Amino acid sequence: MRKKRGYQRDKPKELVRDYKLFAIACEGGKREPAYFSFFEKISNRIKVDIIQDKVSDAELAHKYETKSAPDWVLDRAIKYIEKEGLVDEDDLWFVIDRDKWKEEQLRKIANYCVDYPNWHIVISSPCFEVWLYFHKKQQIPNKKKVTCKELKTYVSGLEKGGYSPEKFIPYLLEAISNAENADTNKSHFLPSRGVTKIYELGDALIQVIGKSDFEKFIKNNIPNHTSIVSKK
Repeated sequence: MRKKRGYQRDKPKELVRDYKLFAIACEGGKREPAYFSFFEKISNRIKVDIIQDKVSDAELAHKYETKSAPDWVLDRAIKYIEKEGLVDEDDLWFVIDRDKWKEEQLRKIANYCVDYPNWHIVISSPCFEVWLYFHKKQQIPNKKKVTCKELKTYVSGLEKGGYSPEKFIPYLLEAISNAENADTNKSHFLPSRGVTKIYELGDALIQVIGKSDFEKFIKNNIPNHTSIVSKK
């Protein structure tokens, strides 16, 4: 299927940007926004907008009784684009937990992403913590039955003092590799349990930042970081 063009806004030459915008629609209240916003510290080539921070619940509350439907997520994204603008060079990413949605609901968002070249959906099954776990480990324990509660406990136990973005993002390259290796059905948008598609977003961020510049930032700003790519 040929994709439609994204939302394009003509820009005067003086307003042409030297960064790429990643607009991210995520469900988590703290972990996901804090994680993705951290990338603005790494490179001035990256700007991150957390859509839930730009479009309040009140702006959509008159249309929906609950926030569980994909229409809510899609309308929030469209409202964001109307307010902030999105050009073809920018990306819109839906970062979604599998455990809260039925497949037909997720497919509705995925179908929208097929139509627009700068719209993407990346799902973690059952939750975002699968992605975090892959920063430190190559395999999810008991992945076919693992619960979100168990994963949150696992992630909190991987670092002394618990989770924080600066303790995990230095291992982004390992996370991309581990998560991609675990994804045995890359052509399907919906991952199996214990698998995440967020490595696609991680790779997109690295492509803009540059691998060498990413590693330089980690070396200069997080000196205690050491590679654990072989750790299981």
